[in-house]
Amino acid sequence: MAPWKPLAALLSASLLSSVLAELVTFEADLTWAKGAPDGNLRDMIFVNGQFPAPALTLNQYDDVEFTVHNLMPFEATIHFHGIEQLNTPWSDGVPGLTQKPILPGETFTYRWTATEYGTYWYHAHARSLMADGLYGALWINPAPDTPQPFHLISDDPRDIECMRKAESDPKLVVLSDWSHYTSEEYQKIMEESGADLFCIDSILINGRGQVHCPGADYINSLQTEYLKASIDNLPLTDRGCYPKIWKTQGSFPRNDSNIPPGLESGCIPTAGTHEVIEVDPEDRWVSLKFISAAWLKALIASIDEHPMWIYEVDGHYIEPQLAHTMVMYNGERYSAMVKLDKARKDYTIRVPDTNADQIIAGFATLRYKGSDQLGESEPYIDYGGLNTTADVVALNESILAPYPNIQLPTAADQLINLTFGRRQSAYQWTLEGEQLYDVMANYDDPILYNLTAKENLADKVTVQTRNGTWVDVLLQVGLMPDTPPIQAPHIIHKHSNKAFIVGEGDGFFNWTSVAEAAAERPELFEFERPRLRDTYMVLGLLGPKWMVIRYQVVNPGPFLIHCHIETHLFNGMAVALLDGVDEWPEVPPEYAG
Repeated sequence: MAPWKPLAALLSASLLSSVLAELVTFEADLTWAKGAPDGNLRDMIFVNGQFPAPALTLNQYDDVEFTVHNLMPFEATIHFHGIEQLNTPWSDGVPGLTQKPILPGETFTYRWTATEYGTYWYHAHARSLMADGLYGALWINPAPDTPQPFHLISDDPRDIECMRKAESDPKLVVLSDWSHYTSEEYQKIMEESGADLFCIDSILINGRGQVHCPGADYINSLQTEYLKASIDNLPLTDRGCYPKIWKTQGSFPRNDSNIPPGLESGCIPTAGTHEVIEVDPEDRWVSLKFISAAWLKALIASIDEHPMWIYEVDGHYIEPQLAHTMVMYNGERYSAMVKLDKARKDYTIRVPDTNADQIIAGFATLRYKGSDQLGESEPYIDYGGLNTTADVVALNESILAPYPNIQLPTAADQLINLTFGRRQSAYQWTLEGEQLYDVMANYDDPILYNLTAKENLADKVTVQTRNGTWVDVLLQVGLMPDTPPIQAPHIIHKHSNKAFIVGEGDGFFNWTSVAEAAAERPELFEFERPRLRDTYMVLGLLGPKWMVIRYQVVNPGPFLIHCHIETHLFNGMAVALLDGVDEWPEVPPEYAG
């Protein structure tokens, strides 16, 4: 995956946190052409002729100018996922909310400051173009005075020094799912069939992969007891796709005859391409920064015979945790420090689906420099994502406390209630509980430019906050009529600044405030060591569930909170947080025009 080479790097006049900031500029030509990342030719997006888009590497506090030249036949925008856009909401990349779309033949420049360190990525935020290949990695090297947690992994000074070196030169690993249908074709099939589709053709690692066809018998042998019960003991297809029943589709009308047969069955293997990540065991440690650019799938990542110390999540250091496997939901980033103490040979990197809506897997190779041994490596998980032995350790996502720790006030000024569910059809989803967010509204009059333009959206899909206040957002699964109580995981992404996960529980949130709930059920809340994230997974596979996230309004402007499953977002699963309406920002003339 080729990195960006900055076209210009000019010294800025200011010093931030004793770090010399630079102005770093990038030029991105977006084109629509034929490509075959998994061996099957289709139309897709390239950035400067590359897929995935070139990786961006910055230093903390750099000033960024990212200029997009849209050479495609349709509109586009770019969102820098996880970047807080402090005082630059016009560069958040959401059409109709923070900017007008970049039309064919137009040029647009995003300007922002890398105020935070860590692992991020950038991707399309118009239509569902992320599913067509518009995404790339983004890594911000931390300032020299940033506290790092490597002494919690090893107390050996040599190990600590090697880990610091590995952190300064990481391997970026972009995981994604791929369909042989364009995003527009996929959406049209859902509209014509009425079905909520979640079947894809391959899983890519750094844009490389193949279509694997292990056979329906083998695939069905990997079903868990929970999965069998969830789909009424019906078989999966030879692509590993689930049957469409009430539990997965709800009670909405459908015409499944409008789904092309090849989308869910009729697996045809391809040669494709294979990603190889070479490491040097003389370095002792390697940092692998995993980025989920999946548009539909929840994935599991594992490296044969190599435990991983997870030390950074969503762009912030955490207290390291040792794991053999980790689940990665759409948009999440996990950095793994891996000790290179095995024999010099090849080890398989396995990336299966979580077994939640399809049985499918992708593969890459971790290759030791000077590899001279043959033979298969020993896996922690199989093709279906199931543990191969009882002693395999999965990452515990509930205890990823930030490093250094951050404490929170135990009360907020506002509670926003969001309820997930289907509306009108199986493929249309609401984040608010009643109304759908129109992602194509206000294209010509973005809300950032004109706050009254919010009236063009359904009244309940915008929420106003005041600057400086603390806000709790309740994420509730399992209340909607006509929606099965069991839902696939919804991964929620909040734009602008990160939020803390302060509580979660099964069932329904029946309190009027978090303070009231915490007084009655303190074991469900964490204010002393809360997780800090910009993506939040609410898993309703076993019935109703809730989560509460808390953030402080410090960056006035309109920022989206939405499901990061592309089909859910495009079909309505979003709300606009109008943060700091009492101090609404003035848009610079070059953006307001």
